[in-house]
Amino acid sequence: MNDTGLGLELLETGHSWSFHRKLVVRVGRALDNDVAIAHPAVSRHHLELKRSGRGWTLTNLGINQTYWQGHPVHHSRLPSTLVLELAPDGPHLKVQQLPPCTHEDNPPTNLFCEHCGEPLRSVGQVADYRLVRPLGMGGMATTYLAWHPNGGTCVVKEMNPELFDNPKARELFEREAELQARLIHPGIPKLFTHLHLGDRAYLVMEMIHGLDLEQWVLTRGPVSSPQAIAWLIALCDILQYLHSQRPPVMHRDIKPANLLVRERDQHLFLIDFGAVKELGRGAGTSIGAPSYSAPEQLLGKTVPQSDLYALGPTFLFLVTGADPQRFFRWQNGRRTLNPTTLKGLFPPVLPVLQKLTAPLVGDRYPNAATVAAALRACLPPSAEILV
Repeated sequence: MNDTGLGLELLETGHSWSFHRKLVVRVGRALDNDVAIAHPAVSRHHLELKRSGRGWTLTNLGINQTYWQGHPVHHSRLPSTLVLELAPDGPHLKVQQLPPCTHEDNPPTNLFCEHCGEPLRSVGQVADYRLVRPLGMGGMATTYLAWHPNGGTCVVKEMNPELFDNPKARELFEREAELQARLIHPGIPKLFTHLHLGDRAYLVMEMIHGLDLEQWVLTRGPVSSPQAIAWLIALCDILQYLHSQRPPVMHRDIKPANLLVRERDQHLFLIDFGAVKELGRGAGTSIGAPSYSAPEQLLGKTVPQSDLYALGPTFLFLVTGADPQRFFRWQNGRRTLNPTTLKGLFPPVLPVLQKLTAPLVGDRYPNAATVAAALRACLPPSAEILV
């Protein structure tokens, strides 16, 4: 898309706005408008400017009317420049159609234009979403950084095409879409929409700018024990929410690569719900990363405590950078933590790790809230943490 943009200026104050990539621009007194004007004569949702072909149309929404040259405007195509009066004796808004952005003077490494925000290059298109670059590829799906003209950046997750005729793979992808659409938690990225286009299936999700904890450790090194504990406490809040659903929802793929820390505020997110399952729904399947999976999960018998088990290996990776399997041993036919490999670790957390990773479900913590309480008791009062 490289059509005309839109420039707005409130003449009484000199405030100005420009929109090069939006399909619809809303003006009104309410803060959820694209242009919010704090004036008593302006309606909460006063007018809408909508891209139409290579130009724009105006639709009045407010009860106080919109005027151009002294006449009320209900619905009209815009000329190149005009000055609107927002209600009788209301403020004056200058509206000007802007020429298409030429994307000039952008550094060669930029993915997006510094002037208009549009992608400078793309690797594909899905409906109105431009795929800017791949973010990751797994056995089930490939994720892309994407851009929508009216919504900005997002993530598009494409089910790998060769799996479309695989009934089990399609069931998992559809389950991920159905469950994530109804999960509402500040630590779970929002699902915007679910698309079927021919023999392709896609999920469109909120883009979280940050690093997953696997990349964090690989690029920045292991973290302190208090920092790792703080992240796991945040994860417990998400898991308590999932396991409190009716029926309980199990993620089944808890590992550092699926824990994302948002750059701007260090908020933790749980991502990749491709293995998610509701307790008691359908036959069990062995799924998950072996280094982080509970014994019963590897047998296809996942329970909510299986997600909690993964917090133990996750902690070990975060504080050492090593594969968690090196800290376990086989004893009497069961995989247990090897005390000799834990020397030098943060002593207060060792009993918590032992209980988290107990081979038998009944010997573990009953729920995520009790895990969070046990972890919180391990934190020294003066610990410096990012969450």
